[in-house]
Amino acid sequence: MDDPRYLRQVLLAEIGPEGQARLGAATARVLGGSGDGAPPLAREVAERYARGAGFGALAEGALDVDALAPADLVASPAARAVLAGARAALAEMRAALGRGGAGAGQGGAAEGKPS
Repeated sequence: MDDPRYLRQVLLAEIGPEGQARLGAATARVLGGSGDGAPPLAREVAERYARGAGFGALAEGALDVDALAPADLVASPAARAVLAGARAALAEMRAALGRGGAGAGQGGAAEGKPS
């Protein structure tokens, strides 16, 4: 991997150079516009995490904030939005890397299954 931005990820056994290449070729479905009512902050966090992970593209996708950050566990709306965005991006990474779970709107963490 030539890009130093992703060196820490490349050094992780769970990702490595092959995984980083998969992320670069994958699309994270975390952008708004799907009409799911996810707060803009959740979308912004998900987008920043996905871009930081090195996804090659971003597209519209559903974020289920209630499943990603249940209100009974996280009371603050802002904290729920941040947690949901982070977990949505992580779900997209796991799907792109073939590490279980589907994308943010298709199962995995988005469906409330713990990471």
